Amino acid sequence: MSFIAEYSLSNHPIMRIARRRVPEVTIEVEDEQSDRHDGSHLIFRASGATEALERFFEALADDRSVDEFERLSTVSERCLFRVRLAPEGERGMTYADAFELGITFLDIELRAESVRYRAHFPSREALAAYRERCDERELAFSLRRLYRSEDDAAERYDLTPRQADVLRRALERGYFDVPRKVSAEELAEEFEISSQALSALLRRGQRTILRDAFDDEE
Repeated sequence: MSFIAEYSLSNHPIMRIARRRVPEVTIEVEDEQSDRHDGSHLIFRASGATEALERFFEALADDRSVDEFERLSTVSERCLFRVRLAPEGERGMTYADAFELGITFLDIELRAESVRYRAHFPSREALAAYRERCDERELAFSLRRLYRSEDDAAERYDLTPRQADVLRRALERGYFDVPRKVSAEELAEEFEISSQALSALLRRGQRTILRDAFDDEE
């Protein structure tokens, strides 16, 4: 059974000096490339005020994890960078391990003191093996959230992808909490549908899950 894991890695060497020196800049990884002959490369987007981005650009020159870097483009307060990692930065590259274990990175965000990931894992065994690889690299693994992927939920309960998406968002946003933390109207706006259409999706999805639960009991 596959699932989504949200976790962070502390003691992460990649751009650590630049991240700590300019913590107000948000760094989102767009692509990771690993080459035995040319080293590892990262393409990432840095967002922040113009002055902060300039300080971040200067800090990259002092960062021991970076061998080479270039600014690919700048749009408003967002810059696209490409860096080649130095040997110190290679320790933080878990892309090859993830590929070997069948793990797909969905989101990677670098913060001042840690790097946050959202990734698709094919099994709990893959998660355990990946965690061991991180320990070997002296990367402190901290699991923040673990949940079944939408495809698994839809397949298990015979839900449509749309029903699974709406039910999951409603659960995450507190629609089923007492007291309710979000209204049907607010959820409908997020999906750009009417509140009546959202209510219908919720009812049909809940009915499908309940039927499956009671069939299992019988």
